[in-house]
Amino acid sequence: MRRRAAAPPRRRTTAAALAVAIAAALLTSTAGASTPGPDLSDVPALPAGPGETGETGDDPQQALAAAREALGLAGSAQGRGPGQAVGEAREATLALRDLQVALPRLADDERDLGEALLARPTDGDADPVGQGYASRSKRICGDHVCVHYVTKGADKPSSQAWVRTTLAVMERVWDFETGRLGYRTPVSDRSLPKRENGGNGKFDVYLKELSAQRLYGYCSPEYEVKGNKRLANGYCVLDDDFARSEYGRKPKDTLRVTAAHEFFHAIQFNYDYREDRWLMESTATWVEERFADDVNDNRQYLPVGQVRVPDAPLDVFSTTFGRHYGNWAWWEHLSQRHGNALVAKVWKQAGQFRGAGRDYSTKALTRVLRSKGGFSREYTRFVAANLDTRASYAEGRHWPSPTRAASARLTKDSPTATRRTAVDHMAAKHVDLSPAAALKGRRWRLRLVLDGPGSVSRPMAAVTVTTTKGAGTQRILGFDDDGRASTSVPFSASMVESVTVSFVNTSTSFDCHEDKPYTCSGVARHDEKPFRVVAKAFRR
Repeated sequence: MRRRAAAPPRRRTTAAALAVAIAAALLTSTAGASTPGPDLSDVPALPAGPGETGETGDDPQQALAAAREALGLAGSAQGRGPGQAVGEAREATLALRDLQVALPRLADDERDLGEALLARPTDGDADPVGQGYASRSKRICGDHVCVHYVTKGADKPSSQAWVRTTLAVMERVWDFETGRLGYRTPVSDRSLPKRENGGNGKFDVYLKELSAQRLYGYCSPEYEVKGNKRLANGYCVLDDDFARSEYGRKPKDTLRVTAAHEFFHAIQFNYDYREDRWLMESTATWVEERFADDVNDNRQYLPVGQVRVPDAPLDVFSTTFGRHYGNWAWWEHLSQRHGNALVAKVWKQAGQFRGAGRDYSTKALTRVLRSKGGFSREYTRFVAANLDTRASYAEGRHWPSPTRAASARLTKDSPTATRRTAVDHMAAKHVDLSPAAALKGRRWRLRLVLDGPGSVSRPMAAVTVTTTKGAGTQRILGFDDDGRASTSVPFSASMVESVTVSFVNTSTSFDCHEDKPYTCSGVARHDEKPFRVVAKAFRR
């Protein structure tokens, strides 16, 4: 392990070594263009502002503990052995990001441990947490990527052919994400000494036995770009073979989705490595679908995202439920309607470099959607689209259906129903209304009177009529200044299976830096807003 130097605090490399580093370079690289190697600071990330890093923003010890847990070094999970099924996997990338930011605020002994957790595997068996290689490593390199590996011990790949396969996949991921999709390339570590940067300025990937830690892979930010505390270089670690017995599918398929996801985090580090967690993880999971559409590993997260659970906010980062992974469906909706480039535009608007928008996640999203009719209407369309995923998404027949907050069956004797609910920011709830069999004449209709919160919370609604043949028609409703909306729709039992009223809270207002798991680590200003529908069946 590289030891902490004397004040001013430095990590892993000395000031003398960095004095010979290659000077400055282009922090303003355009989308897809190479970043030849800006100077990287030998001083780790500066302390964040209050709550800036989210759940661990004000507590560096919590960030350290979370990183240990994410790497499988804090509990019984550490004892898992190779060959056992991974099961529910961990996500280490953002835990290491938070540790990187918290590092300067840790006490000396804790900081030494933090440095060890953030170190590359080539730190070797001197690494006191056991993350380093136990023998001398080798590498093979392509045009943009080098893959590092060992030839003996627990971290030895299954074969030399697998090392070559990993390199080939990583090169294809590089070309796809920085070329076809047009994202910035990761920050190069070329300005660091060779003993620090993997031997050259190419992007470094390390193969390591990770299944015992319940990990597929991770990328870690390393050094900030001098003069910009929001950009950083990074490196990735991937499992050494992705054995089917451990990961449950063909090794190359697991490699493809993991490489696409984790490399996209390295790209994000050159936009804003401190960006909101929900944006980083939901878009990285969406990229899996773009690069390896046939694998469909990301379907496993849809039951915990808004497709299935619309009442959990879109921007929540939840280590308990992993909702941020399931919300890749939001970006699928946007890219199907407006093209893949829209997601890249959001990242540029959120970027923290010259020529970028320098907005936080949700503000960047709302700015980009202004030219597409606005976030409120687009998000309401997404909510309504999820009622019929088969019709809304190319692979929607495999997707779950959303939960309902309430329902009512209207009859001749009881033709009226009232349902109330409350909805959090960037979330929705559905109410199902169905006609009794006796309401079968064509003249039957349903009158809906909706009450919502004031306009400051940007309430919206969608009314979806599902016919007995399964087809659906939708109306998007806005509320007036008094929080009212109304409409009427067909309601004959011979033609209509159900009418679904979707209450949508499209508020994107926050008090930032409050150490919460939402946009800008903030507190949403318009949560738990009340909605009501009064439904009456009538014959015209």
